[in-house]
Amino acid sequence: MSAEPDHETSGRAPLDPDVRALLDRWADQPGMFEGPVAEARERFATQLGEVSGPARPPEETRVGRVAVRRHRPAAPTSDALVVFVHGGGWVLGGGAAYDAVAARLADDVGAVVVAVDYRTAPEHPFPAPLEDTLAAVRALLDDEGPSRWAVVGDSAGANLAAVTALTLRDEGRGPTASLLVYPPPDFEARYPSLRENSEGYWLTAGDVRACSMLYLAGHDPRGDARLSPLRAPTLAGLGPTIVATAGYDPLRDAGHAYADALAAAGVDVRRREHPTLVHGFYGFTAAVPVADAAVTALHAELAGLLAP
Repeated sequence: MSAEPDHETSGRAPLDPDVRALLDRWADQPGMFEGPVAEARERFATQLGEVSGPARPPEETRVGRVAVRRHRPAAPTSDALVVFVHGGGWVLGGGAAYDAVAARLADDVGAVVVAVDYRTAPEHPFPAPLEDTLAAVRALLDDEGPSRWAVVGDSAGANLAAVTALTLRDEGRGPTASLLVYPPPDFEARYPSLRENSEGYWLTAGDVRACSMLYLAGHDPRGDARLSPLRAPTLAGLGPTIVATAGYDPLRDAGHAYADALAAAGVDVRRREHPTLVHGFYGFTAAVPVADAAVTALHAELAGLLAP
C-alpha cells in the first residue's frame, strides 16, 4: 500500500490514529487489486479477518440459484429481514470474508441477515453480480414475505444495494430502509475526493479505476442506471436511506452527491459523515474504536427504522 501523503488538506479533521496505525501495518503489502485475482482475494480476506473480529459460521445455502450465507442474531429481537451485499469492488469479498461483518450486523439489529454471495468479476462481470443480488432478494421476498426488510451494502455492495432498492421500488415492494456505506453511485463523473484521497488511505484512486474496469469489462456505463443509481430517472419513492461516508475516502464526494440527490427527490435520507475514517471502516470494528462506535450507531439507526 502507498504511504500516507506528507501533508493533508488544511481544515480537515485529522485521520484517526488507530486507522493510521492500521494503515502503517499494511503499508508494505501490495495494492488492493495488484497481482493475480486469487491472491488479491486472499489478501483482502486476510486483512478483513484481522480487523473485523471473530466470525461464527453462517448457514450456507442457496436461494433459488444464488448462494447465500444466513446469519442468525445471538439474541433475536426483530422479525425483519436484512439482506447484506458485500463490498470488494465487485471482485473481492466473497465466501467467508465478510462473515464477521454480517454477523455483527445481525447481532446489532437483532434480525436475520442473509448475505448474498454473488458471482464476482472478472470471471463474472456486469451484470452478473447485480443479477445475482436481484434474484436472491426476489426469491427471499417471495419465499418469506417479510412485512419489513432492509438492504445493506458497503462499497461495491452499496452500489448493488442501491440499484436493488430502486428496482424493487419499481416492482412495488421496495425495502423498508436501506443502509449504504461509502457507496459508489456514479460511473459517469469524477469527484474531488477521488483526487484529494487518491493515495495512502487503503483504497486508492487506482484501485477505483481497476475494479471498475474489471466490473465493466468493456460495457459503456453512460446512461445505465443499473450501474449508476444516481442517474436513475427518479429516486423518489425510496424508503428511508442512511448514507454513510468517510472523510479520507476517494468515494466520499460521490456518496455525498447521492445523498443530495435522494434529498432533492424527497427521500428521507440520513447523511452520516465520519470525517476521521477511511474507506473500509465498516469492517475495521475490532481494530479501530472510532469505527466500532460508528458502526454501532449506524446499526442502531437501521434497527429503529425497521421497528414495527
